Amino acid sequence: DEVHPVLLDMLENHSVIYRPHITLAELEIAIQETTILIVRTKLYISASWMAKATKLRVIGRLGSGMDNIDTDYAEEHKIICFNAPEGNRNAVAEQTVGMMLSLLANINKGHKEILNGIWDRKGNEGVELANLCVGIIGYGNVGRVLAAKLVSFGCKVIAYDLYTSGFGSENVQEVGLKEIQDQADILSLHVPLNKASEAMIDKQFIDIMKKPFYLLNLSRGKVCVLADIIGGLESNKIRGVALDVLPNELLEALSENEKKELAYLGGNNGVILTPHIGGLTKDSFQELAKVLGNKIVNWMGNHPLVNPK
Repeated sequence: DEVHPVLLDMLENHSVIYRPHITLAELEIAIQETTILIVRTKLYISASWMAKATKLRVIGRLGSGMDNIDTDYAEEHKIICFNAPEGNRNAVAEQTVGMMLSLLANINKGHKEILNGIWDRKGNEGVELANLCVGIIGYGNVGRVLAAKLVSFGCKVIAYDLYTSGFGSENVQEVGLKEIQDQADILSLHVPLNKASEAMIDKQFIDIMKKPFYLLNLSRGKVCVLADIIGGLESNKIRGVALDVLPNELLEALSENEKKELAYLGGNNGVILTPHIGGLTKDSFQELAKVLGNKIVNWMGNHPLVNPK
């Protein structure tokens, strides 16, 4: 993967090997001498890769999630892992608001109908965000920025986080998961992918939701069970869905069942799909590089490295 030039500038006083199109065979050799490894999304840094990198001390992830790094192995072997969620949190929050408003205003449905010769004003009557309750699951970098943006719309904002507490304020109510399920008209997911969050939004969760609701997932695809999301759409328990992520994003490698699920979602006027671009803007591309660059430079300031001659 390519990185923004600002990152290379920040590391110009150090020995840097920049190989955005490196092959796996070439990487197997290069990683043996690597002290700091910077990756984006294409490569999974497994235990076997780290075992080859006997000099590796730091892995930098140009993004927010760490699910393409075996962090358990890294921690066990005292390899420091940095990510840069501060760099794209605004981008994800902005896309979330955009997708939310699109769902409420039936923009996708109306667009498709016009292309098919249908001009239906009444059938595309929308719902105003100001009168709804938005439940945010995951109150980290993105969740906090999203909540701040939503407040200006006048809607009620409630939030739950498994790992953080004491964040409630005048404008954002900190609640438990049950309160989210009881009150939310809109459910927006902003959680890391781990054992606690994988398949969190399943049939049981959907059935517990007190009201029909809109669902947005801009975290990781495996947080939702697609078959159960489809079931919720068919039963009208889910009023609309916006997905920036899928459980399997390699479209050329989908199973037959995954193809059927994607076809259903693509054909449903109440569904908006985007190709994992929530955190990908021209602005965030540079900001991610700055954030990660600063973390690595600061680490090196406390842990001087000897550049190979």
